[in-house]
Amino acid sequence: MSRYFMCPDCGHRMKKIDSENYYCPFCDPFGSEDEERLPLSEAALIWGSSGEDEDYTFGYSEEELRNELYGG
Repeated sequence: MSRYFMCPDCGHRMKKIDSENYYCPFCDPFGSEDEERLPLSEAALIWGSSGEDEDYTFGYSEEELRNELYGG
């Protein structure tokens, strides 16, 4: 079993707020599906600056992010 709490909605690792509370930085904190997703250009910049970490794909594929970031 993983030592991390995983989001039941998206499966990403959750971030700790305090000793008992966690949140998912990839899901809308209010559960709204009407919110727009982070634009691909911004997601690619964040993904690239995080060392191309799979936890920072924001719902895009690594191929989409790589193409956006490197112009491929």
